Amino acid sequence: MKEALIFLGCPESPIQAPLALYLSHKLKEKNYSVTVTANPAALRLLEVADPARSYLDKTSDLDSTLDSLSKGKYDLLFGFIHNDAALAYFITFKSILEIPSIAIIFGRDAKILNILEREVKENTDSHIVSVRAHHNPNPLKVRIDKLLEELED
Repeated sequence: MKEALIFLGCPESPIQAPLALYLSHKLKEKNYSVTVTANPAALRLLEVADPARSYLDKTSDLDSTLDSLSKGKYDLLFGFIHNDAALAYFITFKSILEIPSIAIIFGRDAKILNILEREVKENTDSHIVSVRAHHNPNPLKVRIDKLLEELED
């Protein structure tokens, strides 16, 4: 079974938690074991939304995950990025793991999205899924679905 790591940024955006659960579910359907790492507040949102762990596999604290991160531990990295801090963590995770990665960039401000996209392109070879979204998860969900279809090829 392959291992996927989903990194979450700060939980201030309402679409991040449901999309993380959705992505975890879709990856489990593709026979990935999924670990979601985030700060404690973001993890609590996921645990409250999925108390039976129907969609979540494993969760871990962001800093302890970073401390124990090594090459070969995961096969695929997804990062939810909507600010500079999440961008910095994603680039750090990507540089340590050196695995295929997908930056999921979202937010309200088109200028900020463009800056985040440029930084990901300049600092990684990651695939980018970027959508201007804050409350409605559907535009990002559609792009994630399309990306997951491409991963099968």
